[in-house]
Amino acid sequence: MRRTILHILVLVIGLTYSDIVSTQTAEGGGVYIRNNGKLINSIVTENYAVNGFGVAGAAGEVVNCKVTDNYYLKSSVVYPGDMFFDDGVVYTPVYDANGNLIFPDNYDASNVIGICFWSNTHNDYINGRSWILALDEVSLIWCPRGLNADGTGGWNPPDIPDLYNYQTAEAALMDYDGEGNTALIVNHSGFVEQPTKSYALTVDNCAAKYCYEYRRAAGEDAKWFLPSIGQLRRLEIELDLINELLGLLNKPLIQGRYWSSNERTRTAAWNYNFPLTAGQPAQANKISGVYKVRPVAMISQR
Repeated sequence: MRRTILHILVLVIGLTYSDIVSTQTAEGGGVYIRNNGKLINSIVTENYAVNGFGVAGAAGEVVNCKVTDNYYLKSSVVYPGDMFFDDGVVYTPVYDANGNLIFPDNYDASNVIGICFWSNTHNDYINGRSWILALDEVSLIWCPRGLNADGTGGWNPPDIPDLYNYQTAEAALMDYDGEGNTALIVNHSGFVEQPTKSYALTVDNCAAKYCYEYRRAAGEDAKWFLPSIGQLRRLEIELDLINELLGLLNKPLIQGRYWSSNERTRTAAWNYNFPLTAGQPAQANKISGVYKVRPVAMISQR
């Protein structure tokens, strides 16, 4: 099966179509079937639209297809403070006269899984992205000790290949690829080669692994990641708004030091302090520094 990333509405009219339809953000993103068209042996996933997402149409047939993770957006752009529900709906908070949150019918606080803290407000339906902050957090080390080149367990953690070592906080603040950083960390051979050993990654001994596995069902791709220093800086800009919503949802506020997905050296990684006025981003030992960890996800086109 070939993989095609499409950026326009796929129209199926009286034919058999087999493909992967993914990451569309135009109005009606996904597949629209009419004139008794058929969609067969296809995957329709991660499409985003105000109306008509996933598979739509009045006349047609869907056979042996997987339709998953296609999200309704309230508008073409998701704004900081918008809440992300567990069924993919994005909702702009509404308040009563006392400042309490009002939820739509059939929703309550238990349906909220994240809050938008940054969005490309110049979304042109092609490269729009929004970053969503999880409601939950834990405190963990950055990673365990890794595997030596000779196959034995080492004392130090590994220096993750292809994960750039930022020597200054100013340089690390320019990194916005927490998703890519997280993938490099959790897939490093020094952690995964022998998964039963003490240096194998778990959600209890690695900040990136905790985020990678957050809310991930068996067989699903990971959707959450350990944010970069640059992404945590963006969170700082909306800190008052995000903490206000977290408080209304009875969730832990963002405060103190949080691990990022950025390395400095083999033994050290960067963490970010909230609020920043209390301390600049700092390096800490990967295997002994215990800091807070809060997953982030990205919605709209990758």
